[in-house]
Amino acid sequence: MSIQLECVINGVEDLRMPKVYRVHASCGEVQLDVELHNEVIPKAMLTGKNMRIEVSREKEKCMQHYFCGQGYVVSVGKAGENQRVVISLHGFLVVLKTPSQLGLNPMDQVFIGADFE
Repeated sequence: MSIQLECVINGVEDLRMPKVYRVHASCGEVQLDVELHNEVIPKAMLTGKNMRIEVSREKEKCMQHYFCGQGYVVSVGKAGENQRVVISLHGFLVVLKTPSQLGLNPMDQVFIGADFE
């Protein structure tokens, strides 16, 4: 199982926790929100960039990306007409909203890979 998304960054929002921010992106029909730490991926690195995201169950695929994080699916539910999948990367959240099923279930271990262009 591998989900690959080409995303346009729509905005970056500072959160209350120091050095933590949330990236809002559109990936075709998928809406993506990702929480990141400035010391891992500097916010300035995202200015004017797009990103590629891969959600996979294989660590080897993830390790081929600039950023690789291991996490768990913490919830799968409905948000209006969309399926909403929340993945926790040890406390940092990745939220995917999509009209189609992604084949992910609560407590699935996944790896999130990201590249920035």
